[in-house]
Amino acid sequence: MKTYLHWYTDSWLSRNQKPSLTFGGNMFAFKTFCRCLFYILLCAWVGNVSAEKYRICVVDGKEEYKHSAKYCPRLDQQDSQVECVVASDRLDCLRRIHKGKADFGVFTAEDLVAATNSEIDVLLTNELRFSSDQNFEYELVAIVANAANIRQKHDLRGKKYCHPGYGYEADWTRILSNYFEASVVTPQCHPNLTITENRVKATSNFFGAACKAGPWVNIPGLDYELKDKYPNLCSLCGDTRRCSIQDKYWGRRGSLFCLTDGSGDISWARLDDVNPHFGFTSGNQGINPNDYSLLCPDNTVMPLNSSTPCVWVVKPWSVIAARRAKAQKIQDIISSLINSDSASWQAHLLNLIEPIYYNVEKLDPPTSIEAYLHRAKGFLNANSFSACHPPRTIRICTTSNIETAKCSWLRESAAVYGIEPDLDCLKADNKTHCMMALSDNAADILMVSPDLVQQAKRDFKLSTLFYETVPDANKYTTVAVTKKGSKFKSIKDLQGAKACFPVYGGIAWNSAVHALQKRRLIGCNINAEMANFFGPSCVPGITENESENLWKQCQSDFEGDMGALHCLASGIGDVAFVSSNSIDQFRNAEDIDYPHFSEESVDFKILCEESNENNQPCHLSWAPLGQAMIRSSSSDMWKKDTLNVFIQLDGLFGKKYKDLTNQFSMFGRYDGAADVLFHDETEKLRNIPIMKNTDEMKLPYDKILTDINVCYSSASWSTGTLILTIISLIVTILVSK
Repeated sequence: MKTYLHWYTDSWLSRNQKPSLTFGGNMFAFKTFCRCLFYILLCAWVGNVSAEKYRICVVDGKEEYKHSAKYCPRLDQQDSQVECVVASDRLDCLRRIHKGKADFGVFTAEDLVAATNSEIDVLLTNELRFSSDQNFEYELVAIVANAANIRQKHDLRGKKYCHPGYGYEADWTRILSNYFEASVVTPQCHPNLTITENRVKATSNFFGAACKAGPWVNIPGLDYELKDKYPNLCSLCGDTRRCSIQDKYWGRRGSLFCLTDGSGDISWARLDDVNPHFGFTSGNQGINPNDYSLLCPDNTVMPLNSSTPCVWVVKPWSVIAARRAKAQKIQDIISSLINSDSASWQAHLLNLIEPIYYNVEKLDPPTSIEAYLHRAKGFLNANSFSACHPPRTIRICTTSNIETAKCSWLRESAAVYGIEPDLDCLKADNKTHCMMALSDNAADILMVSPDLVQQAKRDFKLSTLFYETVPDANKYTTVAVTKKGSKFKSIKDLQGAKACFPVYGGIAWNSAVHALQKRRLIGCNINAEMANFFGPSCVPGITENESENLWKQCQSDFEGDMGALHCLASGIGDVAFVSSNSIDQFRNAEDIDYPHFSEESVDFKILCEESNENNQPCHLSWAPLGQAMIRSSSSDMWKKDTLNVFIQLDGLFGKKYKDLTNQFSMFGRYDGAADVLFHDETEKLRNIPIMKNTDEMKLPYDKILTDINVCYSSASWSTGTLILTIISLIVTILVSK
């Protein structure tokens, strides 16, 4: 290096410098200075290379598992080799690693299946174990009572089955929970039954009795209906009617107690629960293990205390996955973390990696996902059991590349957690084309905003399957907004005012129509009477010639809530009908470049009634932020299947997710973008528009639409009835003469 540096400086000087211009003609001194300068620059460059930081992708969990704020600042210090990148969920971390925006992170076995299906290229460097001597997170076995004379799978028909139950899917996915039944029970695919009921019916027909406690589906009414229809699957439970998560035989050890209490003949259980239950690891439990055996997948049986017990399926440990090019270096760093000083960056990194694990085991060499999962008996097979033929699929219609991308990850997440029917994602140009696709049976379900609900119902014969429900503060509440100091005190004062609407036929338009009709200020000839009531206004999208007055004030940027508020702020309009949430968004917008914009121009007030008697609300309507629309002609069976799928997805990936960290965030920013597919503020999906049964907020939009449609219908009916009445009267008079 030194020889090269001397040659480089001498060569450069011979080409570019004259001795008379350097250090008083002293070429030796100048060469020495240049060499020192080059050494300094080279050392700085080498230092930067050696100080390269590797980026760990961190996902904050619930409550005490929010670790980024606690541990990441220490990693930002200069002596650390690692820095944090905080992501919204584990699949977000996978995408960041794939795109080169992060270098490594912690992932579960289910995440790895999703990564494989999405062609994410990573290498696995380390396993995170509870115990260093356990090769898998858990192993699942079938335990039979010897008195039941079960020697092979064929002997299981008509026997009594003890199942751990449902309700803790973060630890025990439905794929693994149902693995035994999927292996021994012939599936059924009755076209008039939901997929869930087909599975329940097949199990009910195969076993004589069972205890399968907990929610079979996530819709309470439907869950009760299924348990009432197939009571033998609850007949071994402590409470045969409720069959709930409070049952004495619910849970991991519950299935074993069901067996050893003498209620059942066979139990599906985790091997690490079997050993203490039968006294192999924690003292005698008063149960004779010689009365029970392991039923093996190869149609044999073996003693419970076998040194190599036969298992049906295993769950691999969580792992550290890294970018292929950096996997070896990251493995070296991770493997060196043990016994680090508690104040060091290494200890803080270890706390980020293993909040609930105790051993970091090296995978030598770093391993591909496929090779790692193939070591886990039955795990990949569990994710590929055949479903009904022809397969049932719920086709979600999307309208942008980012919506389609999020939908695709939602599909993968649903698949690895055993949610059926499968999802598919179909892209259209816009919401109208999606509604056409649903109407033509080319797609099945579409998320729409309140503005599109009337069009969906009226023009495409769609209906609502479920709603995105939010607390009152986040509901879509339509209000009439004026400037402070205006002469308007109540709705009736708006006659002759210049009105600004987001869009024709949307929630703001219909809510204003309803408010005026309720006060008998207009009738049922809506467009003409709205044009007569208001002065020159802007209603984007209206085309009727008789309503020319309603688009006179429109400009190119007056569409949507922001456009309507711009119309008001600029002084062109006197009143804007918009969502209350949009007011603060408009005030806080960083890119406002409107003519006549000033702080005074956004000094708005919401119009209430003058006296506000009887605590009347200031809003004109309220609606959920969004709702899922389907064909009105969809069968009840299809509706049950589809609603159950999305309620399950909400339970797994919504705001109340059950895992320590979320695999996939249904509600929240996606790749930095807001309100993709679902709204960020959504708290829960429900088949009714209210958040709680105690919700008594007045003026729901669905009711307003019904009232307006009745007005339309009654107007048409009244005209026809009047003509028929006159004709009938004339005929009656003529006949009487």
